[in-house]
Amino acid sequence: MHMKLERFNGERHRHPQAELTWVVQGAGVRFVGDSAAPFEDGDLVLVGPDVPHLWVSHADDVGKPHELCVAQFPVNLLETLSVPEWGDVSDLLRRASQGLVIQAPVCSDVQGLLLRMQAEQGLTRLALLLEILGLLVKHPSALQTLSSASVVVASGRGSDQTDRRIDRVVRWIQDNLAQNLRIEDAAAQVHVSPAAFSRFFRRSLGKTFTEYVNDLRCTEAAIQLRKTDKPVATVALDCGFTTMSHFNRQFLLRHGQTPRRYRKSV
Repeated sequence: MHMKLERFNGERHRHPQAELTWVVQGAGVRFVGDSAAPFEDGDLVLVGPDVPHLWVSHADDVGKPHELCVAQFPVNLLETLSVPEWGDVSDLLRRASQGLVIQAPVCSDVQGLLLRMQAEQGLTRLALLLEILGLLVKHPSALQTLSSASVVVASGRGSDQTDRRIDRVVRWIQDNLAQNLRIEDAAAQVHVSPAAFSRFFRRSLGKTFTEYVNDLRCTEAAIQLRKTDKPVATVALDCGFTTMSHFNRQFLLRHGQTPRRYRKSV
């Protein structure tokens, strides 16, 4: 499936097939399980069956070209092939239940094979898929895990209704990052009490509401630090951090370096 869109703006969703997603053009925030991270042109991710996921364009990139290449495949089809290497592929797909970013040295090779898959059908298409999986099995160090294991367990028991409610809350957080976000207001988005919301949110995403808000704020800050020349203090305020010390601490926790060092490194 090869798509050209005005923007990426679907709904958080899951399906029984595994999925390879290559962002040919586009930038924004990628949600996989409990992970929220920036993505740019070339982003390539393997998502296992029933893992909730969503790609959302950054506001500054709406109207720019967006292009996506997606390959979905049923895991049970691969199981029926009974190839000797199935054990290694099975291990790979178990890792993909947490989402995997595919990096160098295999990223460009996988992208090329995905392009070839779009033009093929039947056994040739299946052979190209197996070639991709074989590359990933041979290069485990090129795969970066995204989501925590605790969310994978929860996602298997999830429902479409849960995904829609989480999607509504996450979008509300994104639209109001610069504001003082209270759990009472978040609970009102899905019409439950703050106590019930707190339990529901942590059960669904494996994190507290405050932890997830800080995740999204730091993700947005990382995008602004890469794409703009705003002063770091302005980025902090725009993303909802009221003090630089809190911003530095939260950003360092998630990105392994201070905002200023991060900007210099990208």
